[in-house]
Order: sequence, then structure tokens, then C-alpha cells
Amino acid sequence: MRSRWPRTAPRIIAWGILTGQLTSVPAAAMRLGAHIGGHAAGAALQQGRLVWKKTKDGLVLLSSVMLEHNECPRCGAPNLDSEVCCFACGARLKALPKRYGPRPAGPAPWPLWVGLLIALALFGLVAYYAVSWLAGYRDRAALPPWYLLAGGFALVVAGQVAFWEARRRDARSWRLRRAPELPLSRAHTGDAVWARGKVVCDTPVVPAYFPQECAYYHYVLREREQGEAGWRVSDRQTKAVDFRLMDGDEAVYVPSGCVRFDAPVYVETYVDPGATMQVKLWAIPVGLRVSLCGRIAGQTSRPRVDALGDDLLGVVTWRSPPDYVRVVARRARLALLAGWALTVGGVLSAIAGIISGS
Repeated sequence: MRSRWPRTAPRIIAWGILTGQLTSVPAAAMRLGAHIGGHAAGAALQQGRLVWKKTKDGLVLLSSVMLEHNECPRCGAPNLDSEVCCFACGARLKALPKRYGPRPAGPAPWPLWVGLLIALALFGLVAYYAVSWLAGYRDRAALPPWYLLAGGFALVVAGQVAFWEARRRDARSWRLRRAPELPLSRAHTGDAVWARGKVVCDTPVVPAYFPQECAYYHYVLREREQGEAGWRVSDRQTKAVDFRLMDGDEAVYVPSGCVRFDAPVYVETYVDPGATMQVKLWAIPVGLRVSLCGRIAGQTSRPRVDALGDDLLGVVTWRSPPDYVRVVARRARLALLAGWALTVGGVLSAIAGIISGS
């Protein structure tokens, strides 16, 4: 848009002289400079039209007022007076207006309250019968009262451990879910991404009993015991080596110590004619197409994969990224359910011990 200040400058000076606001040459120069500087930003927002405001001190050009800014107390960046948060560091400049607050939630429907009351009544009924059964069992078995108290305390502690495990698995699922799936050609240093490609290894490992080159394997050897005793584990072994993930012409180096492997069951069979020795092998063979989640590091010409964080390793899995994330989320839900079951069972056991001992 073409500037209009040469055409409007004489009008500003003439109007200031007539109204008595400009009584000297410096005052006229200051008013003209304010107009020239304000027109570039403030007047542009007004589509080129000058906006004046009548005050007790005279007429004020709003285009110059729109250029006022506040310095951020944290980083010193200039922010417009209308800004709430600093554009550079995100620090709060003033209190949030009420219109930015959360919308008030409507009242819960009455079927929800009825359902909650029914659920609480059923839980109370089940808890009553469970406590009565535990107290009767203690009396029939002639157990000391502190047995139920100790068992309840142990179950509550186990429940808290299960809650901690559920929290850890849920955080892991959240971080894996945030990583986007990108080809290696679009991944940059510092990005946490999912990538897919083939396993290429210069020094593969070969598991026992199977001549298959692998980047990772874990096998369990079980032997049948005499009689009806069943099976016993006689050998267990896990090995992994560094490899490269190839995606077309792009490759990334994967250290085995920075990732955890999720391998499929490669084979499960007997290794002797008498069927007394059984081997189950989980393996990621060379050439298998896998999914990799990790943080890209190293040089651009020679990238490598690091762990996702200090407490979270990367992942190499034969599943697709959505399938693996669902598996981790399902395990987190199971751990959460186990935590609730153990905690509730421990509390009921402690209550039964107190009732039977009194």
C-alpha cells in the first residue's frame, strides 16, 4: 500500500497551528515524526485512515498510541500493550482476562447421579460380604487377627507398586504417542520420531540351534523332567548388536544399548528326537522390516539414534507404531486395574482383621 504521509503532512501542521497545539517548529516536527512513524504500523491497521481522539489536552493521533509496548520482565523483549504473554519467552505480562477462562460445565444429567448411587450401593454390598467372609474364614482357620492386618498391609503396598508401574507405563505410552512417523529423509537432529526400515547388520549374532543371522535374539531352552514334574528352564540367553536401519537410500545407526527390542516369536520347537528339549526363540533377523522410535542425534551425514530420555529407551519393534502404542497403553490399563484390585482387597482384609480381633 502506497504511503499517504506526504499528502497528509500539511494538514497535520495546519490543523495544529489553528487549534493552538503547535506553537513552535520543534513541536511541529515531533507531531510530524509521530505521524510518519505511526503510519507504518498503527495507521496501516486502520487501512490508511488517520484516527484522532479528542481528549482534554487536545486531539491525539491513535496511530502513535498503537505503537506503545511493554518490555518483558524476564527477557526484555518488546511486546504490544495488548499482549498477555511474551512472544519471545512466554512469560506472563498481565493477568488473564476472564473471557479466556474455561467455559462453565453444565449440570450433570440425573441418570449419571443415579448410576453412581447404584454403583456405590453395589460396592458397599460386595465389600460387606467380602469382609464377613474373611472374618469367618479367620475364625474357622483359627488364625491370629494380625494375619489379616499384615496381609491387608502387604496388599496395599503391592497396590501402590502397581499404581507406580501404571504411571510409568502411561508416561511411556504418552511419549511414544507424541513421536510422529516420518521417513528418515525428513528427520532432523534432535527429533524424536518413528521410522520404518530394514535391519542391516555387519556383525550379526547367530543363536544356538538355528543358523539365522540376527541383530537381536532371546531364547529359552526347557528340558522335560522325569515323571510328572513338568518342564524346567535349563538355559536362557539374550544377545544384541548394533545395526543400521535402511529406509531407501537413507540409513541411521542404532546402538543396541539405547533401544529396547520387541521381537516376535521366531520359532518354537523340539530340538531332540525324544521331544525332551524345547526351544523358544524371539528374534529380529537381518533383513526384517521393523519400526524404530528414538531421538535422532549425531552429525547430519552420519546420524544415530539415542534414547528418548534419561529414563526411557528407544524402541525397536516388529509391530507398526500404532499397534505398539496400543500394546503399551493396554499394559498401563492392566497395571492400573491391578493396583485398584490390590488396594481395595488390602483395605477389606485390614477391616476384616480389625472386626474379627475386636
